[in-house]
Amino acid sequence: MYDLCKKASVKNNSVFPTLFITTFTGWAALTLILLLTGRMGAAVDIAPKHISLLLVKSLIVGASWTATYLALRTLPITCAAPIRASGPFWTLIGAILIFSEIPNMIQGVGMAFVLAGCVFFSLSPAKDKAAGGIKAVSLAFAGTVLGSCSALYDKHLMQGLGILPLTVLWWFLGGMMVMYAVLAAFNHRGFQWRLTMPLTGILLTASDAFYFTAIAMPESQISVLSLIRRSSIILTFFIGGALFRERDLRRKAFALAAILLGVILLCL
Repeated sequence: MYDLCKKASVKNNSVFPTLFITTFTGWAALTLILLLTGRMGAAVDIAPKHISLLLVKSLIVGASWTATYLALRTLPITCAAPIRASGPFWTLIGAILIFSEIPNMIQGVGMAFVLAGCVFFSLSPAKDKAAGGIKAVSLAFAGTVLGSCSALYDKHLMQGLGILPLTVLWWFLGGMMVMYAVLAAFNHRGFQWRLTMPLTGILLTASDAFYFTAIAMPESQISVLSLIRRSSIILTFFIGGALFRERDLRRKAFALAAILLGVILLCL
């Protein structure tokens, strides 16, 4: 639901004001929850060195979201969603190199299917005028890879350093809120307010709160959690395609099928 609201918010709209409103809404909702549950003090009272690390996360996620939102301005959701579904592939590569989460033979085959689907989508915009062009697809891929870097960094922050999930969420949303406020002040031409903007922020905060809590569990593997998270592609692709009346779904579904098969094999 977050992906669908995000597409509705940014479609043919100014990116940075949209990002500021969604981020601010999510941060404000989380702040209210922390205050009401008496956990605000724990979120604020952390070591200065951890604050700097959380602000680094803000930069990584901020760059990822900027690339993703710029792509979504023109890229159909039925192209953008499968590209984002390739995230587990990049996360698995990082998990192998950094955390020694070694894949088995079945996972190796799954990685090949995901890569094949990604290659198909990187070539398809030349045949699809509605796709927004190679630039939009490149931005979508860049946002996805940066998102995978953020996921790997999350494991370090919460499993390695033991920072609480809601603390991570509050600080990195706050850092991005400030960053987007500055950028929005200089890049707000053509901005249109939409009700889905605050809804996007609230859905994002709820989603990440569950996701971060899962990452913080010692036995969890980031490569597997990333796969589960990207299963949202099914909802995003079919409902998004209908809501935004996008074309050529049958051809795009072949790439989606390859990516989903790869993700299933990776999960197995």
